[in-house]
Formats: sequence, C-alpha cells, structure tokens
Amino acid sequence: MSLPSAALLPPSVACNYVALWTNDLQVELTQQPMKRGKSFTLEQDVAICNARLNIFQDPFNAVSKPQYNFWDRIYQNYVELTGDQNVRSQCSVQSRWKLIFGSCKKFHDCLARVEDKQSGLTESNKVLRANMLYFEHEKKRFAFNHCWEILQHKMKDLVPAKSPDPRTKDRDPNIHSSFSSHPPDPNTLVSPESDKDSYYIMESRKSKRPTRRRAEKEAHRRSKVVNTLDSRICDLMEQFTKQLAESDKKKAEVAERKVKVMEEMNERQQREQDDRIMSMDTSNMGPRARAYYEHRKSDIYFKTMGTLQTSPIWRTRASLTIFMPK
Repeated sequence: MSLPSAALLPPSVACNYVALWTNDLQVELTQQPMKRGKSFTLEQDVAICNARLNIFQDPFNAVSKPQYNFWDRIYQNYVELTGDQNVRSQCSVQSRWKLIFGSCKKFHDCLARVEDKQSGLTESNKVLRANMLYFEHEKKRFAFNHCWEILQHKMKDLVPAKSPDPRTKDRDPNIHSSFSSHPPDPNTLVSPESDKDSYYIMESRKSKRPTRRRAEKEAHRRSKVVNTLDSRICDLMEQFTKQLAESDKKKAEVAERKVKVMEEMNERQQREQDDRIMSMDTSNMGPRARAYYEHRKSDIYFKTMGTLQTSPIWRTRASLTIFMPK
C-alpha cells in the first residue's frame, strides 16, 4: 500500500489525509494472518525446564532483580542458556512451559497410580506401564521424556497449592466451646448470619466421614483401578502374541511359495535343456561328441518314461491299451 501524494493539499487537509492512510495501513497489517513458527527443539525444551527450576529454586533472584517479575526472570535465564532471544518470545516460552508441565503432571499421576497398585516392579517397568496408561487416557504418546528426566523429582514442588474452599475452611476452634459454655444473653441482639454460621459449622463437623471408611473406599477404588489396568495389559499382550503368530504364519507361507516357484523354474529349465538335446542332429558330429549326446538322449528318454509310468494318467492309458479289442 503506497502513500498518495499530498504535497498540493493544504497543511490541515494533508495531515488528516496522512492520518487516515496510517490507520488503513495498521488495519491492513493486523488483518494479515500470522505465520506459525518452527517447532521447539529438544534443547529448547530442556532449557525452558532448567530456567524454570533455576528461578524457582534461587531465592536471591527476587532480591537481586526486583524490577523483573517471575516470568521475566525465567525468560532472561532461558536466553542466557540458549542465546535465541530473537527466535522465541517470552509469550512463546511461557506457552511452551504450560504444555510441558501439563503433560508431565499427567504422566506423574499415571506413574503414581502404577506405583500404588504394582509393588515390586522395576523402575523401567513402572515407566513402561505409566506410558501405556498415559496413552490409554490421552490417546497419544507421552512426548516429553527428555523434560521428565529434569522435572520428575520437582513435580510436587512445582504443583501450585490449591486455594482453600470457603465451605470447608477451618474456623476458630474455640467457637464451639464459647457457644456451648456461654448461653446467649436474651438482652443481646444476635444476627441471623451468626446463628447460621454456627449451625453450619456444627453440621459440617458432625458430617465428616470417619477415617476408616474413607480408607476402605480408597482401597476399593485402587483395587478396581489395578484390576482394570491388569486386564488391559493382558488384552494388549494377547493381541500382540496373536499378531506375532499370524505374522510368522504368513512368513512361512511366503517362504513355501518361493521354494515351490524355484522348483518349477528349475524343472522348466531342465525340460528346455532336455528338449534341446533330444532335438540335436548328431550325424555331423565326431565319434566322441556323437556318443556323448546319444548317451544323454538315452538318459533323458528313460528318465521321462519312468516319470510317465508312475503318473496316474499313464497307468490309465496303459490299462485301456491292454484291454482294448483288436
């Protein structure tokens, strides 16, 4: 979009004209589709995780660099590790961290479930079953194993603490004693809200589930998860064994067909060679050559006759010839 000539216009009109053209240019630039950048490399993912842990574990960063907020300091550390400030923006790095941490948290939950249910497994088997469980729930494989090696021992520290629920918020422990030991003064006005709060506090504490019952429910839920996981693994192993057997069977059939084809080709080549020898004219050959080829012709003849005599068709024709009336 080119700037029109406004040299012949009055100054006020020319200024308005340039302002309108600038606004149109900004609208045109904002309407252009943004191009997606290149995918993050493994080194960049590792640098993001290291930068996040460096700032998270260093308590002096907040004091030494108070002008930066938390993600400003993380991005500065990421640039120091990679040196690609002009390649990735802070917003891009922050979005990538959310994706990495979300996937690692889900994988951490899967691994925790496997460790709770499957005792006695090796670390490699635990990770393998956690990957299978992650694939079963997310319908895709876990793609951040390189980040998991860095974050696996810091997941509990990185998970943000849940905000307390106002409905289950702990109240003053002396409220019940004061409420029961000091009866309300009839001359004192009591608001409906205070009565309602006291009532709900008492009811919520009465309705708390016993610890034993909660533990039994949790054990029952975990046993169901273990049974489901074991059944799923058995099904996968059975499918794998069946597919392996079918593959071996197909390979054996292909090998058998190849052998049969090779035998047929050899027989065809031998017949062609025998036919060529049988049709050779030995009258112009020397004595030795004539004797050799006559001997070969005899061998071919007796071999062919022996093969024909053992065939069912030859036997049928021979029997018809014997019993046929002259």
